[in-house]
Amino acid sequence: MTDSNPEILFLFIINPVSGTTRKHNISEMIYNTLKTDRNRIKIVLTRYAGHGREIAAEAAQEGIPYVISVGGDGTMNEIASSLLHTKTSLGIIPMGSGNGLARHLGIPLEPLKAIELMNNFTVQTIDNGNINGIPFFCTAGIGLDAHVAKVFDELPTRGLKTYVKAFIKKVRSYRGDQLHIRINEDKEINGTFLLCTFANANQYGNNAFIAPNASLSDKQLNMVLMKPVNVLEAIEKVYKLFSGKLDRDRDIHHDFFETITIERNTEGPAHIDGEPIMLGTSIHVRCVPQSLKILVPKKKN
Repeated sequence: MTDSNPEILFLFIINPVSGTTRKHNISEMIYNTLKTDRNRIKIVLTRYAGHGREIAAEAAQEGIPYVISVGGDGTMNEIASSLLHTKTSLGIIPMGSGNGLARHLGIPLEPLKAIELMNNFTVQTIDNGNINGIPFFCTAGIGLDAHVAKVFDELPTRGLKTYVKAFIKKVRSYRGDQLHIRINEDKEINGTFLLCTFANANQYGNNAFIAPNASLSDKQLNMVLMKPVNVLEAIEKVYKLFSGKLDRDRDIHHDFFETITIERNTEGPAHIDGEPIMLGTSIHVRCVPQSLKILVPKKKN
C-alpha cells in the first residue's frame, strides 16, 4: 500500500441496481461484520455504467490491497478488469442474478457470510479470458447464450425465471450461425452451431454448468459448441446444464484452448459475463494466465 492512501484496507464498490436483492443495509452489515478499524473501510456506490471500472483503477493505483465487488457478474467484470496484473486483490459479495464466478469459487451467496469471509480468506491467482480485447472471467459467447442475454437485458425483471423466459423465447427462433473456427493455430472446425461459449469458470451462474470441467487456473479456456436442436432436445440440454452433465451429451463438443479465431457470416450479439454486446464477423478469444488475484475461502483441513 502506498503512502498516498495508507489507511484504506478494504474498498467496497456497490452497484445499487444489480440483481434482485435489495442493498439498503449492506453498508451497515459491512461495518458491523468486518473485524478491522472502520477507518480502514471505504464504501462507494456506482452511479453509472463503467463507474466501477474507474473506481477500481484508481484504487489499484493508490495501492489499496482489497477491492470488493458488491453486485452481480457484470459489476464484478467492471471491477476485475481494472485489477488485472496489479497487486490489488478482488473480493466478491455476490448480489446479482447469476453470481457465476462466486459460485465457482465457493464464495457464500448470503451477503453476511460473504462479508465474514473477508475476516478469514486466502488469495488465489486465476486466469481470465479476453474476447476481441475485452476481458471476461466467467464466460463469453456468440451463440444462443448471447441472444438470450440480449433478450434478458431487455426484460423488466431479473432472476432465474426471467432467464428461462428469455431462453424459451430465443430457442424457438434462433437457428445458429455458420462458423469457421481455428483452435491454437493447428485445428479447424467448420459448421453451423446453435451455441458457441468460451468458459473460464464452470458455469454461467445459477448453477448452470456450461463447462463442468473448466478450471480458473489451468492456463486455458473451454470452448463449448452445440449443433442446432429442436425445442424438445433443447429442454433436455437445459436439464443436463443444471445437473452438471452437459459434457456427456452427444450434441455437445468441448475443446480446451489457449487461443481461438472465429469467422462468421454476419455481425451479431455476444455476451461477456452475461452482459450483451455487439461484435463483428471476426472473433478472437485467448486465455490470459495468472492475471487476477482474488479472495477465496480458506480450505478446511
